[in-house]
Amino acid sequence: MSEAKRKTVAIEPRGSLRYAAAAAYIGIAEGTLRNQHETLGIRSLEIGRIRCFRIEDLDDFLERKILETERKLLRKKRRGRGESLVFSLDFSFWIVIAALLLVVLVRLSFLTA
Repeated sequence: MSEAKRKTVAIEPRGSLRYAAAAAYIGIAEGTLRNQHETLGIRSLEIGRIRCFRIEDLDDFLERKILETERKLLRKKRRGRGESLVFSLDFSFWIVIAALLLVVLVRLSFLTA
């Protein structure tokens, strides 16, 4: 291979990364990126036989993954065995408050009668 061709092959388009660098950038294995970049929804450029990933597209992928993770954490907390929505601490607190108010109203009604 001539010196000019080697230099041309080694040069990457501005703001883009090849498989190894792109995989390291987003923190996955290079093989995973090669096999699943379309499934993961990462846009890429194909220049001849070379596939490159723009840094903006990799950042978009990372942002989507962060949002998915946050969404999973914000989902409703599942109740464990023996826990009930009716007898949770919040609900029982309001039952006690209502009972105390009822007792106060009954006592006040006896005092005024």
